[in-house]
Amino acid sequence: MKMRKNVYLALAILLLISFIDSLFYTERTHKLFFWEVDIWVYRLFRLGIAVLFMKSYLDIRSAEKLKEE
Repeated sequence: MKMRKNVYLALAILLLISFIDSLFYTERTHKLFFWEVDIWVYRLFRLGIAVLFMKSYLDIRSAEKLKEE
């Protein structure tokens, strides 16, 4: 199933907002996939996924531009 490019952009923005929100957490650990992990591991996980979604969006957008030309 192919997701539309705007969905990638929306998910990237939401995960970036989630990353910024996590900077205000005062706890030292966070539960991620049933494990307690360091808060910075959690933050990097969120940021990494946001970067992947943004890269996917930019790749699709550039492919569409090339197809139009």
